[in-house]
Amino acid sequence: MIDPTARCPKWLIDRIGDSGGSISFYRYMDLVLNDPDNGVYSTGKLNIGKNGDFCTSPSLSNDFARLLAIQVVDWLLDLEKSGIDSKLLSLVEIGPGEGTLSRDLIVAIAEIAPALICKVELVLVELNVGMRRRQEKVVNNLEGINCRWSSIEDLILRPVTGVVIANEVLDAFPVERLVFNDNKVFRQGVSLKKINDEYSLEFVDLKPTSKIIKFLKESKSLLKIEFPPKDICNRWVTEWHCDVPSWFGNLSKVLIDGALLVVDYAMESKRYYNAMRQDGTLISYRNHVANPNVLKDAGLCDLTTHLCIESTINYALFNGWKFMGETRQGQALLALGLSTFLYSLQNNINNDLSAALNRRESLLRLVDPIGLGDFRWLAFQKDNSDDLILGKRFLEEPIS
Repeated sequence: MIDPTARCPKWLIDRIGDSGGSISFYRYMDLVLNDPDNGVYSTGKLNIGKNGDFCTSPSLSNDFARLLAIQVVDWLLDLEKSGIDSKLLSLVEIGPGEGTLSRDLIVAIAEIAPALICKVELVLVELNVGMRRRQEKVVNNLEGINCRWSSIEDLILRPVTGVVIANEVLDAFPVERLVFNDNKVFRQGVSLKKINDEYSLEFVDLKPTSKIIKFLKESKSLLKIEFPPKDICNRWVTEWHCDVPSWFGNLSKVLIDGALLVVDYAMESKRYYNAMRQDGTLISYRNHVANPNVLKDAGLCDLTTHLCIESTINYALFNGWKFMGETRQGQALLALGLSTFLYSLQNNINNDLSAALNRRESLLRLVDPIGLGDFRWLAFQKDNSDDLILGKRFLEEPIS
């Protein structure tokens, strides 16, 4: 059935028309997010924050960065003490968004370990020109630290030692959507439909690729469950994060020694690939409104999907990473001292009640179990010597 609200913009009509009238959903998601001239990321049309399209943890306040910095400093000091052959330690953020997390991390590191900051460089990996322009305005005023932008390809040629942060990055990777119908699997596609001289978008079924067939064959060992699950309905739809394996492979060449922290929407495979979850996890965001109609307002909305925890970990292991552990964001931030931040607000209430209450609200949103607090932190380690020991403070018991 055609959704008349899913009108196709002129630029996308041209892209789909050039491909014969239909494209894979993977290609559609990549275009509407990353097309150089029209994608919501690449053009900088996407706004992050309370007054934007959606909130991220760093956009609420600098407290997220101040807490995360405690763990980052631990890792940087562990690397410094390990005797590794590197005079410079790199803090690499992939997909830095507005640049606020990178800026606030550097400020917090300088406060926690002043002697360390002169040994650290900030490296931002950003593909989209529109977002980079906004990041430059935020981080270029940082003093006492070298800041540079780089691509993954350049970092592979000149690998670094340090800490890599990927906060809400993998959820925006284009995905393959799989449609199961009458015991057959199809690759979901998007095609043009002309109605009354206007073009709309509709889903179509395409032949699965060899990579999709390979994923299906490997699914039991990869996901640790039967896939697809039993008793699924006809036209049961789910996602496969097909670019995550190569992402971990490339990052394994970027980091010589150090830690990688992935923070994102994620759930266990038995919840992700559940018969009751018949439309997958894909959702569209615009102006803080979530919409399951992912074809509406193409190029103006954020599209996001959850990660599968088991497959994400296994893809990392296959590419030479050591898994350090995972937990929910709420538990991680409590372990890093969020409760002490809340307690300190008592001293500020008399000075500025409104500011104290706003900060308290932001801190609580970071650990809200039905919101940002349910994000997963997945940490991985890379080392060439096999004797590097990195601390896991974010997995410890919460500080009371």
